[in-house]
Amino acid sequence: MKKRNVIVVGGGLAGLSAAYRLLLSGNAEVDLFESKPTLGGRVQSRMVRDQHVDFGGFLMYPWYEESHRLFEDLGIAERLAKTPLSDIYYFLDGDGIAVKEDDVPFSIADGMKIWGKSFFQMLPKPNLASPDLERFGDVTVSEYLRATLGTDGHAGLYETFFDTVNQGYCYGPVTESKAAFMAPIVRQVKIHGDIRTTSFFPEGGQVLVDRLAEKIVALGGRIRLDSPIVAVDDLSVRTDAETFRADAIVFAQTVSDELYRQILPEVVPECRYTHFVTAAVELDRTPIVANTRDWGAAFYAPDETTPHQALSAIRMSSLYGPALDGCVMVNVVVRGRSDAALSTDEIQKIILDETVRLFPGNGTGAVVDSVHWTKTMPVSQEPFVRSVRERHGKNGYYFAGDFLGAPSIETAIATGAAAAKDLLQNFQNASAV
Repeated sequence: MKKRNVIVVGGGLAGLSAAYRLLLSGNAEVDLFESKPTLGGRVQSRMVRDQHVDFGGFLMYPWYEESHRLFEDLGIAERLAKTPLSDIYYFLDGDGIAVKEDDVPFSIADGMKIWGKSFFQMLPKPNLASPDLERFGDVTVSEYLRATLGTDGHAGLYETFFDTVNQGYCYGPVTESKAAFMAPIVRQVKIHGDIRTTSFFPEGGQVLVDRLAEKIVALGGRIRLDSPIVAVDDLSVRTDAETFRADAIVFAQTVSDELYRQILPEVVPECRYTHFVTAAVELDRTPIVANTRDWGAAFYAPDETTPHQALSAIRMSSLYGPALDGCVMVNVVVRGRSDAALSTDEIQKIILDETVRLFPGNGTGAVVDSVHWTKTMPVSQEPFVRSVRERHGKNGYYFAGDFLGAPSIETAIATGAAAAKDLLQNFQNASAV
């Protein structure tokens, strides 16, 4: 089979994964376009006290099959280390009392209802690159819990806990997040290992991004940074500078990108993004959580009435060692501002206000570094995903990444690999005709 020209739009993990798999086959020439000056998307490592620290996704679950396969291929699997988090605490109501996960007073009867109804829906092993959209009937996580428990309104502690965890990881509220996209992740965590079984790259997740980029270039791929695609016409893409023609295109950019309206003009991109600021803050000493300084992470129940709120915090020394004593990382949701950019002064004030609120008695702190994620996590809808799937593989268009919603490192890498596999198969079928 002769080599075909492929354009990959987007330099996050989905686009990088697709480009790498295409080049590895030896049957494609690849040009990868990234609108920003750096690769990696939500994987960003920064320096804090001379230590590489992740400000985006970094936990690798043991059931991340496609990810671990990629780590082995890239020769970086041995650089993973078991995540050394201490106890994780949850603040689930307004009384300021924290509980560990194993001590959350769930109703046994409610638990039996939820897991009893969910067992056969969640039993089949999910394909994170292609979740079953019909199994949960287009309902949100909240709607599913409320219907299962037979409540007219809020589903109680289970809904509060799911929402606290969901938003603490920067996902959308459970009143918006769809069960079809979240259930596969919940299923894998429950059966194959929760956060206590995860691993991470102590030198920062950037090692994955850098190695992928190195391999792509070594295999003959071309990476074009600072090169946003402004228009698509059939199998041609245009930047501000020039036009490029390909035999196929993999779209792995954010769904809010104008390109989705060009390539799917009949479809409304039903996918919004959460808006967060992630910050490393240096305090005068390690703050107390649940009457101890030996804690790993804390999650806080969302209060939708506030314009911004810290929803999770990590004691950074629990991950990266004593060199980061006194440093915490906080994830602060910004509500009501859509994807609007915040000024530097606004970001500083929000971070410091929230740090003082969470950890009184530790001074105002100092912001070491922060990342403003105006498009943090996609919250997608099933009709949109169905429309994308219908177009996938037709007329040379393939899709990976954010359109599925509920992203994870595994979802990004798996959808990128799946797009490459489908594309190569179609090339092979065309050559055989």
